[in-house]
Amino acid sequence: MVPWNLFSKTAMHRVLFAPTAVVVLGLAGCGGGGGGGGSASVTDGGSGTTGSASGTPAPVPSVFQSITLPWQVWQPGTPATAVSTTGKTYYVSPKGSDSNSGLSLATAFATPQKAASVVQAGDTVLIAAGLYRGGINMTNYASGTAGKPITFGSLGDGPVVIDGSTPVTGWTPVSGSVWQATASFTPIAVVVNNVPLKQVTSQSAVTSGSGNWYRSGKTIVADFGSSTPSTADIVVPNSDGAQTVVYFYGNNYLTFNGLTVRGSGAAGIWGYGSNITVSNCDLEFNGKAGVNFMAMQGNANANNQVLYSRVHDNVLLNWPRGNNGFASAGGGWSGGLAFSESLNAVARGNVVYDNGGEGIISYGSGGGATTGGTLFEQNVAFDNWSVNMYFDNQPNDIARQNILFDHPMDPSTLMYPPTSSQWSSGTPYKYTVCLMLADEYNSSNGPANLANTRVYDNLMAGCRIGIRDYSEGALTNPHGLKNTLIANNTIILPPTTPAGTYTAGLYLQDNGSANTGSQIVNNVVVGFDNTEPVLWYEGTGAVPGVRIDNNAYDNPGAANTFWEGLNSVSQLTFAQWQSAAGADAHGMFANPQLVGVTQFQASGSTPYDYRNAMPASGSPLLGKGASLATYFTTDLAGASFASGWNIGAF
Repeated sequence: MVPWNLFSKTAMHRVLFAPTAVVVLGLAGCGGGGGGGGSASVTDGGSGTTGSASGTPAPVPSVFQSITLPWQVWQPGTPATAVSTTGKTYYVSPKGSDSNSGLSLATAFATPQKAASVVQAGDTVLIAAGLYRGGINMTNYASGTAGKPITFGSLGDGPVVIDGSTPVTGWTPVSGSVWQATASFTPIAVVVNNVPLKQVTSQSAVTSGSGNWYRSGKTIVADFGSSTPSTADIVVPNSDGAQTVVYFYGNNYLTFNGLTVRGSGAAGIWGYGSNITVSNCDLEFNGKAGVNFMAMQGNANANNQVLYSRVHDNVLLNWPRGNNGFASAGGGWSGGLAFSESLNAVARGNVVYDNGGEGIISYGSGGGATTGGTLFEQNVAFDNWSVNMYFDNQPNDIARQNILFDHPMDPSTLMYPPTSSQWSSGTPYKYTVCLMLADEYNSSNGPANLANTRVYDNLMAGCRIGIRDYSEGALTNPHGLKNTLIANNTIILPPTTPAGTYTAGLYLQDNGSANTGSQIVNNVVVGFDNTEPVLWYEGTGAVPGVRIDNNAYDNPGAANTFWEGLNSVSQLTFAQWQSAAGADAHGMFANPQLVGVTQFQASGSTPYDYRNAMPASGSPLLGKGASLATYFTTDLAGASFASGWNIGAF
């Protein structure tokens, strides 16, 4: 999560990147900085009175820095969805009635759920700006078909907020800006004006300006800062881990465009179906995932896509970090954007950050379904609690042209202080991996299926581990890097090693003979101190089944920055690594001369500028890469390698 001391309690904002144009990212629904002036009156605060909150944030201040990207990502604003050309167009409006026909804005339905009950293949539902309680549950209703999807989209007159939370009313003042109320359910988080408050273990820690909240049973004590319950936009997800807000079960060919989905105790958009598209949406403040595609009865979901959406501050079951028992036990969290047992899934152009679990993940279960072929490209994922991008237990996945990073962790975002008995040594800092490849046997109860993975043209910065090879247990068909390509990635380590743990640019397990036909080529890894290995191999000697060559490394603070072994670690120089591993005959240990590598050490909230990872003129990386034209021909920014292959993502 984001360091709390960097933001106003009522206006926590971020700046992100856009192609050619300035795009500002705020913690808000779609339409954070534009897209029309539609707003909804929210009956949410005080004693059930109608306040001035709109369910949307104020415009993002223009004073925040902006950065450009070479490709499109999520942008503020509420895009208009086109009317249907293959069926009927229905309308939903806060001013409508579910007894209407829904066939015009003047005769609109009042709820998206009413529209869900009547749509057929090819129909489109246009939803006017407003806040809608309840959701869209497609169970037992129609599916779309190829060429005739069912679409739920924004009308384009302002943010459309689908809120699964139950209003908490009856707030009474405690002191200063602290208020108290008793909910009709068990709350798991409190979000005030688009800021998740920090849960604390003592009511005495909830004071004016603290940004904290405390729960005793169903009673909430919360600091509202400069707002009051009658004027604040309040989201309180419940403890229902199976809640359905935007949900489908056996429905196919559905499109959700330009919606904000928030406040679920479970996922925001989730279910069982194929050919589902989520585009230009905002998934926020849900107890589990923002989006989660799941498989049904051993059959993979297929051809599902999440495009140009923002997925932030989900997995609130683990916010603040270390909540819900995660301080003493690993696992158990969702991804902000999750594909489970998926076939040919796509995540493109998404901004995924500050989720209390993993960022963008795809995993199989070994349950017999044909899965894999996931494509993660041109996404920005950062400051997610454990792993920013994760491929687990399925074949043929590709991660390319992604930017993954972590700012240095602020201990104030932890549920318990790092020295607390709730944590074992180093536990608060042991997560933060940029990209991980795994076969989690204990999670999947099946054989290893990771194979034919491609990881190239990615920038990774500030994570404790850049790329990690990981598995659990050992079965007849064990985990290994099987026909895996890890190439032309730029990995920049944190400025120092966090207390009680370790860092590594490339972390390779000792998979023995299970590795086959794999390559780690043309990557650059930059470290900064003498406790950071640029590469750590758990075995000794050569890495079986993996060609390692044409990589560049630098760590000005350490000469012995190549580690071998697990329980007994040997720290080697580059020359010793070359000799012991028979690797990197065409590699180098030298200053890569990147444009601004120390810019990736900055703490705070300002996003890192990818251009600082480009090689400067005269860099030794230029022209020193091996040709991989049979796999790809362009770099992270889309420039061609035709004139010569470089080392790194550019």
